[in-house]
Amino acid sequence: MTTPFLNLLQQIASGTTIYEPFPRNARGIQEFQDTVARLQEMEKLGLVRRIWTQVREIAGAEYYDMAMVQGGLSAEGERLLAEQQSKQKS
Repeated sequence: MTTPFLNLLQQIASGTTIYEPFPRNARGIQEFQDTVARLQEMEKLGLVRRIWTQVREIAGAEYYDMAMVQGGLSAEGERLLAEQQSKQKS
């Protein structure tokens, strides 16, 4: 499992539910699009319960401006995170 993906699982397990671009400049917004894509993939894989996103138009293009995890990790997400953490300890 990739580290950014695992980091998101850990953040969600720790209670982080709202994600926004930081810093709010062109680079931060562009990097945030990758975070939203990972969160959406986690939802698709059944690792989180639900992802809600907000889109904003900037200079004629639409970008994700905010993402919220509703319901936290699913049972499968919790199992996968525990498995990955035990591998790291070994």
